[in-house]
Amino acid sequence: MANLQTRREFLKTSGKVLAGVALTGAALPLMNTRAETAAPAAPAHPYEYVRLDPQAVLERGYQSFYKYGGCGMGAFDAIIGQLADVQGYPHNQIPVQMLSVASAGFFAGTLCGSLAGAMMAIGLLCEPAEAKEIQANLFAWYKEHPFPGYQPEFKNPTTVSGSIDCLDSCSKFMEAAQVRMGDDERKARCAAVTGETAAKAIELLNAARGL
Repeated sequence: MANLQTRREFLKTSGKVLAGVALTGAALPLMNTRAETAAPAAPAHPYEYVRLDPQAVLERGYQSFYKYGGCGMGAFDAIIGQLADVQGYPHNQIPVQMLSVASAGFFAGTLCGSLAGAMMAIGLLCEPAEAKEIQANLFAWYKEHPFPGYQPEFKNPTTVSGSIDCLDSCSKFMEAAQVRMGDDERKARCAAVTGETAAKAIELLNAARGL
């Protein structure tokens, strides 16, 4: 009787062990699959930067304003999009559409989207202290720069905003040019602001790096 009881206990216990082994064995392929398909580690900050030509950035920013429909996306693409073309990962993993809300001063007439897009790019490429210095210089330049300087389509009057806000920048130009927000001349002017701002950011970055 004792032997029978021992046998029953053995079969009962061994059944549990075998079941556990079977479950573990079934789980291993899943674990291996998850390990094989795991996402790569997040890239270290700051992202690698290779020298960009400010003129190429200017022209791409102008075109990207129209391509994406906004100054924030246009300025960001002029820098990070161009680096993505040259370097690929990780620059090619960031959608420019994240800056769609930056258009028209974040749709509130506040910070010009071209400054936001350019500085988002600089923030990816620089340590905080370097980025802050570039930001200070870029914002100071923007307030005093006569826009538009780059005019491949129209011959618009230039104006100095004295401000980093979209409302101030655009309204002074529209009054001087006697145009409305939806006019092609205004769009061309803001496309130029996009390209020129991105190009200035890269000019400052190149200078900071001695490139």
